Amino acid sequence: MQKPKVSEEENAEIRYRGIIEKRNELNDQAREFADTRDSLNNERRDIVEDIKDLRDERDAIVKKMRHHKKLRNSHQDKAKALIEQKKGKRKGIHKDLDRDIETIRAEAKILEVKQETTVLTIEEENELLKNLKKQYAEIRRLESVLGEQDAILSEVKNVDEKITLLFKMADEEHEKVVAFSKQSNEIHDRITLMSKSITHLIAESNKNHEAYVNLKKRADEYHQKANEMRDKIMAVRNIKRDEIRESRQLISQQNKSVRMALNDEKKLEAAADDALETLLKKGKIEIR
Repeated sequence: MQKPKVSEEENAEIRYRGIIEKRNELNDQAREFADTRDSLNNERRDIVEDIKDLRDERDAIVKKMRHHKKLRNSHQDKAKALIEQKKGKRKGIHKDLDRDIETIRAEAKILEVKQETTVLTIEEENELLKNLKKQYAEIRRLESVLGEQDAILSEVKNVDEKITLLFKMADEEHEKVVAFSKQSNEIHDRITLMSKSITHLIAESNKNHEAYVNLKKRADEYHQKANEMRDKIMAVRNIKRDEIRESRQLISQQNKSVRMALNDEKKLEAAADDALETLLKKGKIEIR
């Protein structure tokens, strides 16, 4: 069985529908890539907001850490200053002063006994009394120094207590510094990982955007072809419409001529022949 012949208009319409289908297919694919791109960008924006919040939290923690570090350093500096102060106060301290006083007292006691038990000349006794006086004066001087030393040692003891307290306070502040530093580092690590995620999301978004642009470009090319094909179809239809209009006008004119020549058989046959010949030349005879 012979396959029906397809007209130029039908062939153009078939090609037109194919181009439209391909254009729509490319637009659908482009839309999928665009949706994926937009989803990735939204996810990236959410992560950026989370990072901003984490940075604010980290900055607040770092601020606290710096405050406690400042307190720790202040306590340590004060303790070190007191240590230097204590060293200065202890420089003149005589550790064996008690024993020296007792030794001089013992020597003075010997002189007293000698005075009481020994027969001395006036010169010898005066010399002994002179030495005994010196001994007592030295004892009073040393006792006075001992009193000053006791005051200094008491003060040094208080300084030692202050130093111990300051170092304890510094240790407590240092523990807080370490804790806040750990928190800050943990947040920083989270920000680093999230930043890497953002880099990955940006790369994937760019890939999807590039695919979207390429598909959209191809879809636009098919759209342009569809417009050109539509113009061709419209041109063919306009030509066909003009030919049909012209054929109808010719038939109408021939019908009019036939009616005028109905009374003249020869004129009727001649008119019919002319009409047939005209239609055959146009190639547009249609029987319904």
